[in-house]
Amino acid sequence: MARERQRARSLAARDAAGIADGADIADKWIFGALVGLLFWVPLPLGSNRTWALGVLVAWAFVLLAGVAYVWRRHSDAAWQRLAQFGVPLTLLGAFVALVWAQTWPMPAQWVAAVSPESWRVETGVASARFSLDVYQNRIYAAVSSAYWALFVVAVLTVRDKRRLELLAWCIVWAGLVQAVLGVVLFSTTAHYQIFFFDTIHDRVKGSFGYHNHFAGYMELCLSVGIGLMLARLGSDKTQHGNWRHRIARVLDFILSEKMRLRLMLVVLVIALVLTRSRMGNTGFFAAMLVVGAVTLLLTRRSAPAMVALIVSLIVVDVFVIGTWVGLEKVMERVQGTNMSIENQGAEESVELRADAARHGLDLVKAFPVFGTGGGSFYNSYIRYRTPRPGFFDHAHNDYVEMAADYGLVGLGLLGALVLTTAWQCLRAIAKRRSSLPRGISFGVLMAIVALAIHSTVDFNLQLPANALTLVVILAMGWLASALPSTGSTSSRE
Repeated sequence: MARERQRARSLAARDAAGIADGADIADKWIFGALVGLLFWVPLPLGSNRTWALGVLVAWAFVLLAGVAYVWRRHSDAAWQRLAQFGVPLTLLGAFVALVWAQTWPMPAQWVAAVSPESWRVETGVASARFSLDVYQNRIYAAVSSAYWALFVVAVLTVRDKRRLELLAWCIVWAGLVQAVLGVVLFSTTAHYQIFFFDTIHDRVKGSFGYHNHFAGYMELCLSVGIGLMLARLGSDKTQHGNWRHRIARVLDFILSEKMRLRLMLVVLVIALVLTRSRMGNTGFFAAMLVVGAVTLLLTRRSAPAMVALIVSLIVVDVFVIGTWVGLEKVMERVQGTNMSIENQGAEESVELRADAARHGLDLVKAFPVFGTGGGSFYNSYIRYRTPRPGFFDHAHNDYVEMAADYGLVGLGLLGALVLTTAWQCLRAIAKRRSSLPRGISFGVLMAIVALAIHSTVDFNLQLPANALTLVVILAMGWLASALPSTGSTSSRE
């Protein structure tokens, strides 16, 4: 019996090793469909419509079912693969379970003990729920389940460096499509109504309805693109020679994939600057500098090349391209942002933007443990806001809104997921010799920092397109750290 168990474990290990190389798994169509979803979700107003959420959820679970089908003969290897990523899957899965639990009827005494305010809303009933808006809560629970499903799909589908690099390229290409679309619509000052939403392209916003959401999406795509660029710097070899060799190397660079990627990054930066998003631009450039400095402290490998890339991004993109496309407009908005509430039609002030977040904290204090239910902020906030013209349907602070909707427990689970991913990226940057894991880890860490800064004054994570893209990027951070080491420094090793 012991020999049979040992033999079974040996076969499973050998099976897993073969699958890691792509053997016997016909999942190209699943990977293609995952890429297709990344291109699709930004198109219908960032999937910020109920029907678009339905498409997203259905698409995600079709992919999950497809993964289960193609792995049906390799169940032991599949479980071994998933066990490698037990930490993020468990944290994200626990969050999904929490969101569903908010909608379940529970004994009234349980709800009264954990969330007295939720119980007061449903006084007189034998059973109660933590959620104050069950309908919206169920929608958010389904979407959260889709995010978890797509994390699983990414883990089981992206098993080698080629697919990881291709996935990163696809995110950059998806960003490029949005950037070009946004610039074209902005140049014509397009004005139309789509999905019952009136859209005026007075700033670059792609197919999004809100320029700050588009800026957040650009931050994510740019971060991945810069990570790819750093990964390719690792494949450069120092060559000495006469002027003919140097000219040849310059021409090779101009015609290379690196040059194409660099030009794509230029277009993305143009789009980001033209959003005139104050915190979007601040978050991106601050994240680039912070993560670049941390990387220099952790490793000396490719340091001159990385410094040159970051300096070129700052000099060329900010001072040259930024001046050409209107970076001074962003600076004027930052300098013109007053600390007092202004009249309608004037520049939005810091105090006005922070007003919803401050009163949202009152909501967190009333429902501290499990919150008011996913997606319920719009309705729950009414009783806490200060009477004044206008109305906020979001907190303009992702941290406050997530704490209000999911409680401190939900915020803690998501925070743990992000922090553990950041730690994995830091370890990969410090310890891995391969350029692709280090480059992807840099991009993932930069995306985390940029959106963390932007989320203090906006609600990017409430938009399905940005949330889904971030989930895939977080998965890429874990996938990069799990890639096998071969001792090579090439990005294609």
